[in-house]
Amino acid sequence: MLKILKSHLLMSALVYGGAIITLAAALWIAWQYADPAPPTKVTIAAGSPTGAYFKYARQYAEYFAKQGIELEIIETNGSMDNLERMSAADSKVDAAFMQGGIATPEQHPDLRSLGSLYYEPLWVFYRKDLKVKKISDMKGLRIAIGPEGSGTNFVISRILSENGIEKDNTKLMEVGAATAIPALRKDEIDVLFLIAGVKSKVIETLSDPSDNIELMSFDRAEAYSRSHHYLQRLILPHGALDLANDLPSKDISMLAPTANLVVRDDIHAAIKYLFLLAAADIHMKGDIFAMPGTFPNNKGLLFPLTDEAASFYKNGAPFLMRFLPYALAVNLERLKILLIPLLTLLYPLFKVTPPAYRWQIRRRIFKWYKHLKELDIEAYDITTLEQAQNMRARLEELDRQVMETSVPLSYSDYIYSLRLHVHLIQDRLDKIDFDKKAEA
Repeated sequence: MLKILKSHLLMSALVYGGAIITLAAALWIAWQYADPAPPTKVTIAAGSPTGAYFKYARQYAEYFAKQGIELEIIETNGSMDNLERMSAADSKVDAAFMQGGIATPEQHPDLRSLGSLYYEPLWVFYRKDLKVKKISDMKGLRIAIGPEGSGTNFVISRILSENGIEKDNTKLMEVGAATAIPALRKDEIDVLFLIAGVKSKVIETLSDPSDNIELMSFDRAEAYSRSHHYLQRLILPHGALDLANDLPSKDISMLAPTANLVVRDDIHAAIKYLFLLAAADIHMKGDIFAMPGTFPNNKGLLFPLTDEAASFYKNGAPFLMRFLPYALAVNLERLKILLIPLLTLLYPLFKVTPPAYRWQIRRRIFKWYKHLKELDIEAYDITTLEQAQNMRARLEELDRQVMETSVPLSYSDYIYSLRLHVHLIQDRLDKIDFDKKAEA
């Protein structure tokens, strides 16, 4: 019985094992053409360690680390420096934070945006003793416009130029807030332009009511936002900075570009989606200028959206990434290419394998019919008792071998039919009258 079972298992293994091996080989070949796995290390250009870009870069790095990806943060001088680094022919930077308005898509066709992340409000502080109501009033004053290579410097230089303020008629000082704030308090500069968040220590410092410093309202903010589409008109509400001290003492009209998350278009699609998922997690909370859920979004873009970002803002995260861990979702997404050869092979395999199995079973049975037919023909020529006894022995041996043939229960009728035919020949032998044959 054990021998029969082993034989049956061996036949099943040969038939179905061959199908599995064929399928595995096809999958292996298809896997060679599947999308490569995403890298395990990515770089992002941030800004100075004390700036908002660097703070957010750390949050992105923490998010990436939870998904098994290392995000290396590169310290830079700001948006313009980030742009130059990403645009370099031998760039090692995969992503960067950049301020809206610092470049055009035509200048950098290989760069794409993953969306706007938050407003970067433009603050203008000046000494209270100066009669400054609008930017054109600043001509001839000492103005801090941010360090060279920063997005603040780039945007402010453009706005000042539109108001007739140039280096030849005004002292434009390319210094950051750390240098400019003490200088403003000491009356060494007259006006300070900077981009910073509402809750930043820089704004908190400059909002001290005891200082001789005033926050300017952009009375022509609407005009600036219409002529520069990357600038948004915002309102800093009365008392938003300090309710106890009633700061500001009135609504302040402000301008703000948006911070963009920029990537090279050739980075892995899964990494783009990971940046988008991180952005949604980090920036959706909102602030005094934006309601929760406002960011990230596809407005105020520095460069065109990647295909992944366009899909993300239209349809949300990919289906698998909504319900599965990132790494698992990415690998399942890569397996999509295997579906075509898999389905192509599975259909014929499912069609062919069962008939092949049935053929193997029937072949085991029908081979005995060939032997039985030969014995049947010989039996008609038997004339002596000795020949009959020899034939009976051969038939009994055939019957024994048929009984030991391993077949599933559903094919047992073939076995019993064959044995019945063996017994029919045996019965015919038993009815032969050898004495009469001898007389004849």
